[in-house]
Amino acid sequence: MSESEKAGAPEREDAQAEQIRRVLGEDIMMGRLKPGDFLSELKIADRFNVSRTPVREAIRILAGDGLVTLRPRQRALVRGLTASEILDQFEVMAELEAACARLAARRHTPAQLTRMEQAQEECRRLASLPDPEPYYRTNVDLHEAIYEAAGNAYLRTETLRLRDRLRFLRISQGRLPGRLLNSADEHDQVIAAIGARDELGAAAAMRDHLIVQGESLRLMLRHTDASGMVHVTELDD
Repeated sequence: MSESEKAGAPEREDAQAEQIRRVLGEDIMMGRLKPGDFLSELKIADRFNVSRTPVREAIRILAGDGLVTLRPRQRALVRGLTASEILDQFEVMAELEAACARLAARRHTPAQLTRMEQAQEECRRLASLPDPEPYYRTNVDLHEAIYEAAGNAYLRTETLRLRDRLRFLRISQGRLPGRLLNSADEHDQVIAAIGARDELGAAAAMRDHLIVQGESLRLMLRHTDASGMVHVTELDD
């Protein structure tokens, strides 16, 4: 291995760990991996065609997210989250995003507002599609434009961390009938308040937007066992 390849190895393993974390996290929340299932490092490494190093890191992060239980000298166990834990995280997300919107209303530049408006135009166009994935990708662009306009690096980092943890749940609730069109309407209110430099209005509109998502998610949570652990119900079952 060349010196440049050695230097790039940690960065590559970090990217691999992040990919594995995302996929396994979605598997857990969608019920493909159930509470009590063992996580085999070897099988996971084979599945993703990677070494065990990024697998161990991904499992460690999942444990920090509350989705996995680590046990000394034994395989990790899938834990999952309770409905209460999931909805608690959505409440926190609503407050973080509200803070971003409030600061964006105070600090945004004309160029940043234009970026938000352009992303919202694309969200509006995609809201009528049956697949929520394209809408979600553009929705991410819109929200990240708001995070950037807030001008607070720490707030942006923490918001992104929790947003990424809830990614698959936010996509799933987008499959509810009419949800994407309603989401686009809610975006209009957020951007209008930001553009008017109405800090309180922007925070309230964004908070309401996230609270609606959390309420939609309540309809998609199903108990998997007596412990109260849940997974997201597939709408086309």
